[in-house]
Amino acid sequence: MLPGPDYIYKCPKCSSLLKIGSLMSGNTCGAKLFSDGKQIAPMLPDFPNLTKCKKCDTIFWLSNLKEIGTCNAWDEEYKPEWKKADRANFLDITDLFRCLEMDSVKNHKKEEKDVRIQIWWTYNDRIRENKKIFVQEKDEVLWKQNCIRLIELLDESDVNQKIMAAELHRNLGEFDVCMKLINSLDNNLDWVIEKFKTECEKGNKSLVQIY
Repeated sequence: MLPGPDYIYKCPKCSSLLKIGSLMSGNTCGAKLFSDGKQIAPMLPDFPNLTKCKKCDTIFWLSNLKEIGTCNAWDEEYKPEWKKADRANFLDITDLFRCLEMDSVKNHKKEEKDVRIQIWWTYNDRIRENKKIFVQEKDEVLWKQNCIRLIELLDESDVNQKIMAAELHRNLGEFDVCMKLINSLDNNLDWVIEKFKTECEKGNKSLVQIY
């Protein structure tokens, strides 16, 4: 893995600076793929697109902003304040649910789908870290509502989204629906079909590692 420069942005509300890392090169050595479609690759880390300003708490997509410069690029001069900019982080569960109330999300199904996938993955991150998935009193209710709505937003003509839909049905304990979707996949995905079949036969609703 070879890190790239930090990209510098301004908060669209208060103009505070924040930075996000990048990669010049990476690989999938040691990567783990989970049944929710999320891959964890130590040598190919993800960087957040949806984030928030640490100064004013405003949530925004970095892809909707224009970077004002880079920091730590080879042979580049940069402003000292860029080096001190806050690091852009992934949002937590509370902030992700806040996103669902934003007009830019409520009125656009693609953005809503992206946020709800992040909510699903963030809950599952607790399992990946060997923690309890439900911590707060309303966690399970909110998680279930998110799963049901996310299924409605997924396009099953896309194979990756079909697998996500199958996994969501399995998480909800709807094993017959899960297997109906999985069995409709092409034969070249037998390794996925067999994994899901095994977990459904065991009555397992929880996240599992595929490889």
